[in-house]
Amino acid sequence: MRVVLDTNVFVSAYVFPGGAPEEVLALAIEQRLQVITSRPLLLELGRVLQDKFGWDPERAEAAIAQVLRVGEVVIPQEIVTDIRSDPPDNRVLEAAAEGDAERIISGDRHLLKLRSWRGIEIQDPRTFLTQFE
Repeated sequence: MRVVLDTNVFVSAYVFPGGAPEEVLALAIEQRLQVITSRPLLLELGRVLQDKFGWDPERAEAAIAQVLRVGEVVIPQEIVTDIRSDPPDNRVLEAAAEGDAERIISGDRHLLKLRSWRGIEIQDPRTFLTQFE
C-alpha cells in the first residue's frame, strides 16, 4: 500500500516512541508499506526535529536517511492550495497526488477534517492500524 506519512507521524515516531506512529513507521521499515515523500516534507521533518525538539543536525539527518531508505521521493508537479487555513499541509496533498498514494496518515486536524481527498483516504495512525491489520 502506497502511503504518505505526514511530518507529525514521523516526529511522533522518533520523539515519542511506543505509540501508533512508531507502529506505522515499523510497517514501512518492514516494507509492508510503501512510503511516499517529497523534498519539502523531508526538509520540514529536519527543521521540526532540530528547531522544536533540539535535535542536532546529524541526528536529524539520520532520521531523514531512514525515511529515504524506506520511502520513495516524488517531485510534485502540481501546486495544491486546498487547505487555506494551514498552507504547508498542502505539501502532503501534493506528495500524495504525485505518488499515487492510497492513504495519507496524519495527526493534523486540517488534513483529518477532509477525511479523503481526490479519493485518497486520510486517517490518523491508530485508525489506519486498526484497518490495516
